[in-house]
Amino acid sequence: MNNLDINLLKTFLSVVQLGSFSKVADKEFLSQRAVSKQISKLEADLGVALFTRNANQIQLTPQGKFFFSSAQDIVNNYSTAVSELNQMNQQSPETLRLGYFSAFEKQLLENALFPVVANHPNLHLTVREESNEHLTESVSNGSLDAALSISYGRPALASTSRLTEKPIFQGEMVMGVSNLDPLSQQTALSPADLADKSILYYSPESSTFLLESFLASVPFITNFEQIKRVTSLEQMALLVSLNQAFAFFPQGLIAGTNQELANLTLLPISDSKSQTYQIVVIYNTENKNPNLKRFLKTLPKD
Repeated sequence: MNNLDINLLKTFLSVVQLGSFSKVADKEFLSQRAVSKQISKLEADLGVALFTRNANQIQLTPQGKFFFSSAQDIVNNYSTAVSELNQMNQQSPETLRLGYFSAFEKQLLENALFPVVANHPNLHLTVREESNEHLTESVSNGSLDAALSISYGRPALASTSRLTEKPIFQGEMVMGVSNLDPLSQQTALSPADLADKSILYYSPESSTFLLESFLASVPFITNFEQIKRVTSLEQMALLVSLNQAFAFFPQGLIAGTNQELANLTLLPISDSKSQTYQIVVIYNTENKNPNLKRFLKTLPKD
């Protein structure tokens, strides 16, 4: 795309979500022809067909499926940036900007932030959900004061990083298996059980860090195509519950997702490599924001 048009991406995502040009047209008070022209413009800019068009339905092409997650990331990042730019004009003198890498850390973050916000009601708080790579970059360049990241299969920070990381939580990574699958009756999963399974992990943005972490933790998986990313926890739990895939879950951080996990079983992986993970907080010790210091003091100590 020579000139990125966010509106075209939003139309593309709406068509995928609603399943037809006509439904998007009705929702946006446009003609079906106008929606079709926007999709055609996007396809022309990208140089690929995103949909196959039949008489009564449209379907994503392989290229469209590949592009879907990237389009979500672009639109989400753009919307977040615009929101934060607007908020900057209304900021109070007290600010705190934090990041986290998945919905699983929500309770850790909420528990630590609650007393800070309670004692400083004028605090202007920014919270972002980003990939591990993005979080590290944001803390490094100062656009975030701190972030919750994961150490699993590989360290959260490179050995050359000038940032500091401190563990705040530890647990075991387990595999979600549908109760429809006979394997759910076992007490653990062996490498052989996972040999030909589609395995999912949750991340809101494309992340080679998490993919590499999971591959490092299960070295017996040699087919990288087995492990795929999903962009919502609900989607991951749904696919596993319906026996369409297995999925990685962080034991100890899933208390708030009991309803989504009602139809699946969480099992450890019985191999020689440890499945222990750590949630760490990463920050720059040179950051003098007093609210960062208050936040760090409220975090649990692993």
